[in-house]
Amino acid sequence: MNIRSLTRGDGVLLGAAVVLFIASFLDVSSCDGPAALCDRLDIPNSWEVSPLGWGSFFLAIAGAALVVFSRSLPQPRKVAGLDLGQVGAAFTVASAWTVLMWVFETDNAGTGLVLGLIATLVLAGAAVAGPLVPALKAPLVPAPAPSAAQPYGMQPGQPGQQGVPGGYGYPGAQQSPYGHDASQGGGSPF
Repeated sequence: MNIRSLTRGDGVLLGAAVVLFIASFLDVSSCDGPAALCDRLDIPNSWEVSPLGWGSFFLAIAGAALVVFSRSLPQPRKVAGLDLGQVGAAFTVASAWTVLMWVFETDNAGTGLVLGLIATLVLAGAAVAGPLVPALKAPLVPAPAPSAAQPYGMQPGQPGQQGVPGGYGYPGAQQSPYGHDASQGGGSPF
């Protein structure tokens, strides 16, 4: 995959997928009781609640990967007549919807569920709006600037150019006999 082919929308997708992956290891629910009781509870993360982890979080990460992969290809690949980017966008929207329903159905949504909801909403938004919004279509890594033309007769790295010192070891520099530095004025090096 060529990194120069990635857009800002792809960068948003990858960033949100990383946040979602981190959120998948945080608690799904929280505890409102006394601290002594809450410390003894084993609150699961999304991977321990299989429909949430595999059905929503993994689906969103796979959708983001499909969208970025399809946008990095020179020609879009189709599976069963559908573009991979379209399938990935559908995965991210479906994941955002299911995580939203998990938040509504959970009495005390934990950090992992709330952060997962934010990440899936950003994923779905970037997957759908990426090809439509000009700011998200801009390249993630700008093209390298062309090098400036050298003055007539000068080679790159010659003294006299800005930032290139003159002296021993530089082509075209004035050489002093016997290691004497010409910039120190007269006198013997001994």
